[in-house]
Amino acid sequence: MDDTQNNLPQGEEQKPEEKDLPQKPIEMEEAAASAEEPVKVEDENPLAESEVQAENPSAPEPETTTEIEAETASEEVEADSEVVLSDEDLEKDDDTAEVQGDEDHEEEHPDELEMPDYAEYSAEDLVGAAFKLLRDHPIQKLKDHFAAIRKYLMNALNEERAEKLAEFVEQGGNEIDFEFIQPLREQFRTIYSEYRNRRRKFYEDLSAQLDQNLLVKKNLIERLKELVNKEESIGETFKDFRAIQEEWRSTGPVPRNESRDLWRTYHFHVENFYEYIKINKELRDLDYKKNKEHKEELVKKAQAILEGNDLREGFKQLQELHKEWRQIGPVEPELREELWQQFSGITRQIHEKRDEYFKELRNKREELLDEKRKLVEQLKNLPKKHSKHHEWQKAIKEVNSIQDAFKKIGRLNVADNDTVWEQFRDGLRDFNQAKNQFYKELKKEHHDNLEKKRSLLARAEDLKDSENWRDTANELKRIQAEWKKIGHVPKSESDKIWKEFRSACNHFFDRLTAHNKGRDEKFEANAEERQSFLDELEKWTPDLSDKKEAIKAIKAKIGEWRKMGPSPKKLRNELEGRFNKAVDGFFKAIDLDRQESQRIRFENKVDSLAAQGERELQRERDFLRRKLDEAKKELIQLENNLGFFSSSNPNSPIVKEASKNIDAQKANVSSLQAQLKMLGQKIKSMREEEEKSSEDAQGSED
Repeated sequence: MDDTQNNLPQGEEQKPEEKDLPQKPIEMEEAAASAEEPVKVEDENPLAESEVQAENPSAPEPETTTEIEAETASEEVEADSEVVLSDEDLEKDDDTAEVQGDEDHEEEHPDELEMPDYAEYSAEDLVGAAFKLLRDHPIQKLKDHFAAIRKYLMNALNEERAEKLAEFVEQGGNEIDFEFIQPLREQFRTIYSEYRNRRRKFYEDLSAQLDQNLLVKKNLIERLKELVNKEESIGETFKDFRAIQEEWRSTGPVPRNESRDLWRTYHFHVENFYEYIKINKELRDLDYKKNKEHKEELVKKAQAILEGNDLREGFKQLQELHKEWRQIGPVEPELREELWQQFSGITRQIHEKRDEYFKELRNKREELLDEKRKLVEQLKNLPKKHSKHHEWQKAIKEVNSIQDAFKKIGRLNVADNDTVWEQFRDGLRDFNQAKNQFYKELKKEHHDNLEKKRSLLARAEDLKDSENWRDTANELKRIQAEWKKIGHVPKSESDKIWKEFRSACNHFFDRLTAHNKGRDEKFEANAEERQSFLDELEKWTPDLSDKKEAIKAIKAKIGEWRKMGPSPKKLRNELEGRFNKAVDGFFKAIDLDRQESQRIRFENKVDSLAAQGERELQRERDFLRRKLDEAKKELIQLENNLGFFSSSNPNSPIVKEASKNIDAQKANVSSLQAQLKMLGQKIKSMREEEEKSSEDAQGSED
């Protein structure tokens, strides 16, 4: 299993924004390996230097391969193997197994390998770039570059081959007889084969070296174990111990999956040796002192890194400091934790500083990527249906402008960059296809538009004499909006169908205007009546000596208010506000029970909503249902929380408070259920009245 995953604290997941960074943990294993550092510090990723390189929107000038021949590539690129890839292999990703040692740090020189925007390269330039990379850079740093080059080059070559095949078949040729030689494919085959062979050989050699180093370090541990059994003088034994330590330091990395156990074993026997020589206190104390001074110096260096501004170089140095810390022997037991806390505490601060830097850098790149996404959306949203040549010319200029802005941003070293590029390319292709098909489909489009408008006209004719004023007005407005979205129709039909449609709409809205004029006059009269009523109500005071009679009187006032006709919309909220304020004052004056007050207030609200129609009641019911669901969930949570205190003293303040909260929530749930029931009854009664009115009207017609 990868060390990064092993080193995360239990129960904590890797940060989402760190998933794409190289996972190379700074070694802090001493906490697990010895008593010197008893507090384990969370392993962190070292600085992924590709994340700190400056944005470079302008891709470097690619090297052309016009003069590069396959024979030249073979001469300049030394071969490690004679394996040459087939066409099928060229289409596959490189699956070479990577090997990593415990001291492996990738991307030490990211500026040398900044990823250009290979999507903008020509096929010739892609082959040239691959050749130059293989010639000038370490093989283990080329995977991402070669993956991108292979992807875009194969797409271009395959598209070219497909086009030539289509032409060949169209001219009467048989597909089985088709032959098409692509020199660039053969050049890249040689280069890519060399890349794959070198990379495979590199990791094979690295694996063998790591295994050899592991064997050497295991032998050193065996020698370390034998020191405590030697019968020579302590001075000679200590020299042997120093020699083992020096050889350990000079031995290279080991396989990463073997590192942790190896280090723990090594440190265990180092501690064991120090226990063995405790009889020579002077010698041991001298070594303790040297180790202490060494570690104190590392603490100072770590503090200097924290105070510095070069994050990239600082994190490389921090890696080395941790490596050096592990090489140093122990200090006096009473000082071990203190020194380790100082060192690990500074390390945490460096990581926090680095995290903040990465956050800002990611945000900047995400902002630029969002700009690209916006350009993709602009491209996709451009109208692809125009009726005239000059309109298409205007659209083409807009597309070119968007394309220039997209290229100016350049390639971004983020995971979704290539996906956004593919989306942009798809948008360009769609636009060009629509443009090329325009004149061919123009006639059919006009006919389809005519049929759509005829359908809307028929709908408008059906609605023009309706007396369902509100719904019909909304429907006709929707139809008019839809009419505007429909494109051109044949010239011979355009004026005629428009006049018919406009006539049908105007017929209804002229009738609506006449209807509203009479209604508004009536609403104004209702408003005057309500204002007079409010003037009297605000002067009125219920008899406070008899609470029951006072409530009855207040309800009577509410009933009078509800019987009054509707007022103009512009005055409705103002009048209702005055009325509710007066009623609330009455309830407060008679000190009405809170639950009963809420019920009466809600009953008043229901009546107010009912006056506006069933739709308002339905909206209120939906709102209350959501509130009830939330209240029930909260009640369950409160009851579960109380379960944690089941064995506690029932007189405990915490238990009492929890019980009190549960009772209050139960009352809230009960109140919401009662309000929903009241709403349901009101809706039901309104529907019954409507059905009865309809039946009465039908009986009258019969």
